[in-house]
Amino acid sequence: PLQRRVPSLPHTRASVPAADDSTPSTSTSTSMASTLAKKIVVVGGGNSAGYFARAVVAAGRGAELLIVAAESVNPYERPALSKAFLHKEGPARLPGFHTSVGGGGERQTTEWYLEHGVEVMLSTRVTAADLASKTLTTDKGDSITYEKLVVATGCTALKLPASIGGALPGVHYVRDNADALALYDAMGAATKAVVIGGGYIGLECAASMATWGLKPHVILMEPHTMSRLWTPEIAAHYEKEYESRGTVFHRGAKVARIVEKDGKAVGVELEGGEVIDADVIVVGVGAGAPTAPFDALDTTPERFPGGILVDGTFAASGGGAEHGSVYAIGDIAAFPLVADDGKVVRMEHVAHARASAAHAAAAVLTGSAAPYQYMPFFYSRVFEHKDTSRKVAWVFYGLQRGEVVVVGDFAPKLAAFWVDAGKCVGAMLESGSVEENAVVAAAAKDQPAVDAAALKACATVEDALKLVAGGA
Repeated sequence: PLQRRVPSLPHTRASVPAADDSTPSTSTSTSMASTLAKKIVVVGGGNSAGYFARAVVAAGRGAELLIVAAESVNPYERPALSKAFLHKEGPARLPGFHTSVGGGGERQTTEWYLEHGVEVMLSTRVTAADLASKTLTTDKGDSITYEKLVVATGCTALKLPASIGGALPGVHYVRDNADALALYDAMGAATKAVVIGGGYIGLECAASMATWGLKPHVILMEPHTMSRLWTPEIAAHYEKEYESRGTVFHRGAKVARIVEKDGKAVGVELEGGEVIDADVIVVGVGAGAPTAPFDALDTTPERFPGGILVDGTFAASGGGAEHGSVYAIGDIAAFPLVADDGKVVRMEHVAHARASAAHAAAAVLTGSAAPYQYMPFFYSRVFEHKDTSRKVAWVFYGLQRGEVVVVGDFAPKLAAFWVDAGKCVGAMLESGSVEENAVVAAAAKDQPAVDAAALKACATVEDALKLVAGGA
């Protein structure tokens, strides 16, 4: 079931379930635009919105909350879209991965929101914000007033220019549920696949395509995959695993244009003239953090790191907003990272989406002024399909600076440690146990003294973890 917005009388809203929570909701409205007043309004319907709702409901204040979401489905665990969602057999589908199941909470279906008094406006965009008067306007012409506003609009997938074919049918971007459904259907009809980009989205989609037998070609401008995190040595292990499953990498390559025939994409032409045929193309070249219609707030330069500037409670400023009346959470928030001496960063990750939502909720609900303590965390899981020869699953915690020491042979374990000024400030582990992953997380948090030469001398990943756990 989804929620329909049905104004039974002017200036009122009542939400009722639709037929199926995995299908788009419908909205009806009177000819007269209406006004709605709520104490707390969240704009955005991704991970952070769902987890913010979880915190508000836990405090017994669900009836004070309104969520305004552009998508037609309730908030869900977005990472699934490039992982289990694309499994050929038994793919994940809504309502199975609504928030907050990924964080150990309840599945927040329409019934859950109704039970707890939370109102959700689906398929609705906020088009204007008067921060001084605390008033929002939607694309339906409705006016919403609030006491506390939480911006949770997330990021958008960066797209190839339309002038080179980036908007052609057959070119896919993975950002929301509808995107992933379209990609899944296209993969089912495809025989040749191309992935543009060698980061998280690119590699996770390529892994699924490889398991479908599509032998994807992966085009990346960089000399190796995951260049923002991995060293060439680390990347080589993963690329070899992909290649063993039929993947072809085009490193240091640039896309000249998407080849078009009969109005749809049929291939990719590289600079230099090489053409790679394809009937399904996925573009995963990063994300942007557009701030409209909230760009009157203080922001940071686009991609440096971009987004809405917030303090340690996720409170935003600017645009005439009353202090403490506007917050931004999740991917859109540019916040001070205490673990890195207060450097302003954005984190495009589910762990931060969940944690920032809970932290901001404490500020909104109780006035907490505690600073946000967050340890950067990234992970990926691929080749988890039925009858896989091996799963690939890694975690990274901490900071990326200093010398990188790699231990292990990827059979199946591999570890890497970022050593700066004699301390372990970051660590990555492939195919670790729960206990071993906890050692990596603790090392990043505690930053123990460690000798890089001693790490290099470790014969096994287990030995290296013992060394880091015990310090120098």
